[in-house]
Amino acid sequence: MFKRFAFAALAAIALLNYGPSASAADHRDAPTVDDYSAIDINDVFMFRDPPCMTPVCGSPNLVVALSTQAVADPLFGSSYHFQENALYQLNFTTRSDARPTTHIDFVFGPFGNGPACPTGPACQTFKAFFPNDVVVEGVTTQGTSGATHNPPVITTAGDIKIFAGPREDPFFFDLVGFNRTIGSNPTAVLFTGVDAFKGKNINAIVVELPVNMVFPQDKCVGKTTPVFSTPCGLWAVTYLGNVDADDNDRDHDHNKPDAHRDQDLRQIDRMGNPAVNTALIPAPLKDAFNFGIPQNDARDFAAAILAQILALDKKFGTCPSTATSAASCNPNVPLLASVAVPDILRFASNLPDGYPNGRQLADRTTDILISLIVQLPGFTDGTSAKTYCTVFPFVGPPLQLSGGSPFQINPQSCP
Repeated sequence: MFKRFAFAALAAIALLNYGPSASAADHRDAPTVDDYSAIDINDVFMFRDPPCMTPVCGSPNLVVALSTQAVADPLFGSSYHFQENALYQLNFTTRSDARPTTHIDFVFGPFGNGPACPTGPACQTFKAFFPNDVVVEGVTTQGTSGATHNPPVITTAGDIKIFAGPREDPFFFDLVGFNRTIGSNPTAVLFTGVDAFKGKNINAIVVELPVNMVFPQDKCVGKTTPVFSTPCGLWAVTYLGNVDADDNDRDHDHNKPDAHRDQDLRQIDRMGNPAVNTALIPAPLKDAFNFGIPQNDARDFAAAILAQILALDKKFGTCPSTATSAASCNPNVPLLASVAVPDILRFASNLPDGYPNGRQLADRTTDILISLIVQLPGFTDGTSAKTYCTVFPFVGPPLQLSGGSPFQINPQSCP
């Protein structure tokens, strides 16, 4: 029983930050990205469809969901769009050094009337570049001020499905209670059970594709001893710069590591595991972390992450005040390091879905981590998971203002 808990729990990387108030998940996690909400990565999720609940799994498809536009207000739903002069990139690796082995690129056209919608309501188009020279074009789903959300526009091409548009923020956490607890002196547990992300929307890019398009068979065998490990993983990156959604000649060499660095692009944000930057990277390094690449994480940020863990352990009495190393008094450091350094969301084909093997929408990574790090057995922050869908695009529909009195923000029915 403990081993099962340890596999799902000890590697949860998340929201413990000894110092300034945290922002949770990766919502608004660094100074620079605050200026670019449309390319600020909130969360990345990865799971198989249908979900793999046992080690022997035949699910052929992989679902990846990327959320941006943190804490979007449902009352302004029609005003949120994807950044047109930006590149949204999903990187995949099957290498132990975390160099990308392939990637999927998304670029968006301007919001307005054009060939895809010459008259009537304005729209926004996208182009997605997949391995094997597969290019998929489509239209995003637009937000609305109506009482019900617009039906999701799903673009299909063979075994590939794509959705891009507004959804309810899938993340849930008592951020206020967390910050109060971290700021307390003497230390006290001050969680409120109030989800700081309740009633908020986000923009989501959700893609479903064959697993073997990005993770070839037998390349992603994971181990659970001595700690959970697998060479395979995913991370998302956003870039700002000279990007043209109509340009088919851009460098999309999916076998060329860091191909984007040959282009006129500025990296703005990146994310693998939930809240690594938000919680475990000190304020002076947050921008540097977002501008970095996973293959350099051990060199550039491992020491800072260990220092943050040690500070938390000292605050909550897990480690003695005289300790000089988190590894000397926290036996979970090897597993945490295996998952978070480099910062990629791991994938093991021979293990069940559920964080740290991917990340399902309802995974309670923050509860598990807090229970582990500060030694509060059975801890829960008291928040509830959101409404998720059993069919693509899986992330719950965006919240809308009701159409009659009493006016209130209402959840919507899937899809």
